[in-house]
Amino acid sequence: MALRTSTAPVRTCIGCRRRDLASSLVRVVRSVPESTQTVVVDTTGTLPGRGAWLHRDSDCVSAAVRRKAFGPALRVRGLTVIPKDLADLIDEITETIP
Repeated sequence: MALRTSTAPVRTCIGCRRRDLASSLVRVVRSVPESTQTVVVDTTGTLPGRGAWLHRDSDCVSAAVRRKAFGPALRVRGLTVIPKDLADLIDEITETIP
């Protein structure tokens, strides 16, 4: 049995697929009104619903969009990210650096 060196939560970035501490990633969720299919940044970590994790890096966000990773990660069929929304999402993620 392998020994764990840390008890901190580890998550996988949906952009680059690297595992990292949850504290170094940002959580995104589908917006609360289910009639709209948009992705929002969960800055407080308390929004309801299934979350996906991304590094605070525009390359990881772009890779997630290119791979169409948001829909499967959030388990929402047909979820696509519009390029303008992507720019806003990148700005929001990079601004939330603690």
